[in-house]
Amino acid sequence: MPVPSYNAMPLSKMFLGARVLQAICMILIIGICSNFIQMIVTTGVEPPKEFVGTLSVVSTHIASRFLLHF
Repeated sequence: MPVPSYNAMPLSKMFLGARVLQAICMILIIGICSNFIQMIVTTGVEPPKEFVGTLSVVSTHIASRFLLHF
């Protein structure tokens, strides 16, 4: 699918680059969170319920925003 230019090619390429960086950052944040959860699980400590609730709500919100914007 070609990139729409709207008669402003540098601006549309900058927007596309920003969206690519947004996807990379989201993958990076998910990786950091999953690594943190893995560290909690391997130590055998029960995570606080507030932490689990916050993480699940935020990750669901981020994923739904990402899917709705593409």
